[in-house]
Amino acid sequence: MFKILIPIDPSEYTNTAFKYAFEIASNKEISIEGIAIIDDMSIAEMETTLVPLPEGSEKRIEEETELLEKAKEKANEELNNYKRLCDEKGVGFVGRLMLGRPDFIIEEAGKYADLVIMGMRNYFHFETEKTPYKTAKKIIKHLHTPVLTVPERFKSVKNVVIAYDGSHPAVKAAREFAKLSLNKEYEITIIISDKNESKRENLLSQIEDYLTEHVNAKINKVHTEKNIIKFFDEHFSENTDLVVCGMHSQKILKKVLVGSFPKHLIKMNKITALIAQ
Repeated sequence: MFKILIPIDPSEYTNTAFKYAFEIASNKEISIEGIAIIDDMSIAEMETTLVPLPEGSEKRIEEETELLEKAKEKANEELNNYKRLCDEKGVGFVGRLMLGRPDFIIEEAGKYADLVIMGMRNYFHFETEKTPYKTAKKIIKHLHTPVLTVPERFKSVKNVVIAYDGSHPAVKAAREFAKLSLNKEYEITIIISDKNESKRENLLSQIEDYLTEHVNAKINKVHTEKNIIKFFDEHFSENTDLVVCGMHSQKILKKVLVGSFPKHLIKMNKITALIAQ
């Protein structure tokens, strides 16, 4: 059984996350844990700014309690909706309502999941604001479970780009991709940047052999010495359905650059990304 954790909020991003989960479910047996997270601190902060203290203390507490109750009602409604949807799809679902800091809650719950699927934008404040409170890049930086970050709209996965450097996170991301079963066959492009030709060819050969053994795919190999963000945007951003990448490079001096690639993808909010630490 492959367990998927989906943080739930009242947005189209969550609906899209479930669509990707059901895509995986079409090829393998899965169960879903949905956690509706209410960031109660954001509610408290909002009310603090709305009503001056100390004069408005009683009013502030009253308003905060009312907002929290409305948020709970909305969160339970979302949980029930996704429970019904999973029942229709024949997918096991367990739902929980939780209050607290979303990044802490997701990190802890993620320890017991094989994959986290979440939106690139999040609305964990439920009833308090209409703009995103946190983006995925702020939440996943300490999450060791692989994360599939999704944009607002679902897109079937066929064309895959793997940013690869042989580092542990990059290898882990490639392995997790092979487990996903998002499609029965893919077209994969492996991008690598290394001036050492012998090392480059060895790394490409290793990852190609692994992928060939685990997925049905046409595999292309590309080498560049350009900044990977610029290279990807110029050549692949328009026709890629999924990017697979690690959070950090094998070389410490490149960590800032490589770590910025998944952050760039999340900021773009356009292409689904599988990210591993």
